[in-house]
Amino acid sequence: MKPAGGAQDRPTADDAILARVRAIVTDIAGAGRVPADAGPDTPLGEEGFWLDSTEMLEVILACEREFGISFGADTSPGVEGVSTVRSLAEAIRIQVT
Repeated sequence: MKPAGGAQDRPTADDAILARVRAIVTDIAGAGRVPADAGPDTPLGEEGFWLDSTEMLEVILACEREFGISFGADTSPGVEGVSTVRSLAEAIRIQVT
């Protein structure tokens, strides 16, 4: 049994990125499309937040502004494989570290 309040209980930079990305997605999706059980692995598109291509672009641009990054054609890795809040947060984490 690990003691409460240990290092594992402290938020990490990854947690902060994930929380910020989730807030952006939630804001753009709107309260009516946020699943009750939404989590980091909830799809951004169908069966999840139901974001269309225009809204996905809005999410990407909002994340670029929020984190001071750019997902360009020459950026590796890009956002092509992004399908969940977690995968978007991971693409951002790679850019900021």
